[in-house]
Amino acid sequence: MDIPEIYIDVVREQREALWRLVDQARVLAKAGDLAGLRDTAEEIRLRIEQGDDQTIGNLAPHLGDIVSELDDLYDTSFPVDRPDDVTGLLDAPWPTAHRKSLLAASLGSDVRHRQLLDEIAEQAIAAADIHLLRVLVFTPLGTLRRESVAQILDTLHRAGGLDATVVERAFTDDRYLGYAIIGHSPNGDATSPPLTCADTVRNHVDALTWRLVSAPAPADWDELPKVLVPRGLRFAHAALSWHGDQRVADHLGAAELTDEERTALLDLLRDRPVEEQRRAFEWRLRAGDADTLLPLFGLERAAALLRLIRAMPVGEATRQNRAVLLAAIEDAGADAARRLLELEPNELVSAVIGGNRAQVVKRVKHNALQGIAAFGMLPLAPDETVLDRYLALRESAKKGAKLGPNRRHSHAAAIAVALDHLAQVAGVAEASRLEWDCEARIATTTPTESEVGDYRIALRFDGADPTMTVSRAGKALKSPPATVRADPAYQVLREHQERLRDQARRMRTGLVERLVATAGTLTPDELARLLSLPAGAAMLPALLWRDRAGVIDLLDHVDTTGPVTAVHPVELHGRGVLADWQAEIVRRRLRQPVKQAFRELYVLTPAEREAGDVSRRFAGQTVNGRMAGQLLSGRGWFTHGEYDDHQATRIVGDGLIAALRCDFHGYFGMGDVLVGEVRFLISGHRDPGRYGAPTGSGSVGGTPVPLVDVSPVVFSEVMRDLDLVVSVAGTGPEAYLSPAQAASRAQVLAALIADLGPARVTVEGHSAVVRGTRATYRVHLTSGSIHVEPGGYLCVVPASFGAAAHRRLFLPFADEDRMTSIILSKVLLLAEDEKISDPSILTQLDSLTGTAATRRRPAGETRILTATEDE
Repeated sequence: MDIPEIYIDVVREQREALWRLVDQARVLAKAGDLAGLRDTAEEIRLRIEQGDDQTIGNLAPHLGDIVSELDDLYDTSFPVDRPDDVTGLLDAPWPTAHRKSLLAASLGSDVRHRQLLDEIAEQAIAAADIHLLRVLVFTPLGTLRRESVAQILDTLHRAGGLDATVVERAFTDDRYLGYAIIGHSPNGDATSPPLTCADTVRNHVDALTWRLVSAPAPADWDELPKVLVPRGLRFAHAALSWHGDQRVADHLGAAELTDEERTALLDLLRDRPVEEQRRAFEWRLRAGDADTLLPLFGLERAAALLRLIRAMPVGEATRQNRAVLLAAIEDAGADAARRLLELEPNELVSAVIGGNRAQVVKRVKHNALQGIAAFGMLPLAPDETVLDRYLALRESAKKGAKLGPNRRHSHAAAIAVALDHLAQVAGVAEASRLEWDCEARIATTTPTESEVGDYRIALRFDGADPTMTVSRAGKALKSPPATVRADPAYQVLREHQERLRDQARRMRTGLVERLVATAGTLTPDELARLLSLPAGAAMLPALLWRDRAGVIDLLDHVDTTGPVTAVHPVELHGRGVLADWQAEIVRRRLRQPVKQAFRELYVLTPAEREAGDVSRRFAGQTVNGRMAGQLLSGRGWFTHGEYDDHQATRIVGDGLIAALRCDFHGYFGMGDVLVGEVRFLISGHRDPGRYGAPTGSGSVGGTPVPLVDVSPVVFSEVMRDLDLVVSVAGTGPEAYLSPAQAASRAQVLAALIADLGPARVTVEGHSAVVRGTRATYRVHLTSGSIHVEPGGYLCVVPASFGAAAHRRLFLPFADEDRMTSIILSKVLLLAEDEKISDPSILTQLDSLTGTAATRRRPAGETRILTATEDE
């Protein structure tokens, strides 16, 4: 293997240094100095490791002669007495080829691979084998997971066998071992309580760190233990005079201090240059006690404001209390507040003061989440109204809907925070009240009529949809003339129409869908505000509601003087009135704004009840990752990487998180995804005991909840999300046929049959049976496939089939559900099969039934009858 030219000299120098150490080892071996041989082996091991890092892997491949010499020397000095003694095999300072071969045989592993010692460590921990535990820390013959090393140190601590040499060796091998000691992940999340050895370990690590940084040739950053913050003023003092790597100074300067040490640091800094004071202030910001140093800058009164700034999560758009911030700014004084923001910049606090308007507006245009949150907090400009700011946020929200899956969620959350901040600026108690007050202004403040010459323009509502008409002399025109379209009054009404359409769309897909999906409740005031909007007046009366007396009916027939709750079909099913209400909805020809009475319903299966806290209903289904990620995102799910505990999660309310496990490589969207099991986990903001889990065991995402304890509404909606994903994004060799979707279509068809009375159609399971004049057909209510009895499939795929619903089809919901329209239109078409004139269909029927179908068209004339045509 050739060495890159830039590393040739380094490799030569490292080899020369290593041969000198080999010579040293020969002398020690001849003298029988086993302790010296151990120290030399460690020195050699560290030099090889550092040299290989320095040459990007170009040193180790050129050390074969040196390693061979060391193997012979250490096999002679540390012979293997018993190959079956794992402790004896591991208790050697150099990993000779002979020992590695014996260890691999003992472990039943391939000698060419790393020898994993975690199982041996578990056994030693269980047996409290102090000697073996120490050997495991020092041995160079295998590897341990970070968590295993931490548990070894904890076991040694409890047994009184934890000393500086063990701790220092452990942290020399893994300088980030502190994560496992204090129970944190590298991204800062708590994974477990700190180990009992934590304080003792920190004492030894402090001593090691001080020795390294106070040596005549101080250690560099890569040699220092990480994670564990050093303790004591000596470290902060050393940071001020540090001239090496800035990362070392930052680590030392953020040392943990006592109250007395903080006071001493303040006194120490009083006469220091301003640059040093600012640098120390930055270190103490990281440590969390920078308010101690505020007197250096004449900012004693700004301590409360600094604490508020430091309490804000970094990199997140979170709701802040404007009144509290304003009070802290007033206490500090406007000038002091600005000077503090120079020391510790904060976009949102600057926005409260109004000092960064241009920057915030620019950041909103670039979809910066914290910029959006700060935008809501800006004081209103002299020429700006609350409605102007609200509309600007709504425009930003529309841009956010086009972002990637997870980014779309965080953007929507930032908009919600900004609306809350705007409500505080406007002096409105709740963001929801501000939102619907602004929506009411949109609907009522702009004129709905205008005149342009002889033409009259009017904005009217067809249900929730605003339509614009142009008339002349009382006669409506099919389209507005060019002179009208060019008039500013027409443009104003067009813009108002688009705002009202957006309002209706937001209400249907946001508020109304959420009310039904969560069985949400409205107070009388909230209901009145929504009904004052054209969209609300059109949509809400078509839903089923339950009043405080428990009465379920349409809005006009329940008591609205108290709170009313949107009914989820789970409740109708539980009361045994689901089919009755479905028939009534169809009979009254009510088109519900979202699926409610005919919503797909998912209840616990016997297998899920038996499984306890896990559902495998969709396990084994393969889906397109990109499409599945988009579908999940649109329903409030976050997707995660392949190595996370769960690959998709959704907050479902009441302190629960729905968690889905999947198998894929990389991240959601890279390729196909194999769907796994679903659980509901306690999110950490509630009492776990309420759900049958031991109190105190509910770390975030850690405690599964028995499925029988999950709200039936929550369970049904989560399964509905996943059913949609595997139905639409499925890539398996056989298409997934959703039983719930088939059942929903069967319910619609059953209600239509009862209403229209087509005696030829019945519903049997997941199929519609149509007894036509030419044949009997079975139409599958999920796939839409048509089976002609006694055998054979009928292909009905005209070019425009399903573009619009069959003339007799009424869908009792406004959701876009083209497949339901297509399937049910097929059923109604076949119920009138005597009217079919499509030659391709008739030819198939001739073949399948063995009879010649009578054609009503003259010879030579071809006409394709679609399900949308009216004969």
